[in-house]
Amino acid sequence: FSMESYRDCIAIDCGSAPGGWTKYLAQDAKMKIVHSVDPGDLDPAIELDSTVNHMRMKIQDAIPQLKSQIQCDEDKIKVFVSDACLHSMSAQADFLLDAKEQGILADEVFFVLTLKCTIGHGKANFDAQVEQAVSNLKDRAEIRDL
Repeated sequence: FSMESYRDCIAIDCGSAPGGWTKYLAQDAKMKIVHSVDPGDLDPAIELDSTVNHMRMKIQDAIPQLKSQIQCDEDKIKVFVSDACLHSMSAQADFLLDAKEQGILADEVFFVLTLKCTIGHGKANFDAQVEQAVSNLKDRAEIRDL
């Protein structure tokens, strides 16, 4: 696998502040546009990058705005990163699936998901939440590599 095949594509980074993934997508992976979605502040150097569109809102509010900007398949998102800190791990996958259902994602999307355990403690609890999130993804989407 190489990110080279995604160069000059459109990406989204959900839960992006302070901007680590956004910086990687814009500067290292050379995305055409990175929609950086987070109500929080980005690092000023990242905010000034001309390929970064900082959307100061939550992903559920950004999806309709992004949908209104799509005029052709080339405008669709091909890389979806979710590094959000949510109370439910499954919610991160749900936002990806909502974006797919709203038509803002390309047919094949590279999805990066960082799962954070904010409820409960211990390995068993974390593993159960991960299993639930993965199960939800498999039930609602065609997964090629996991």
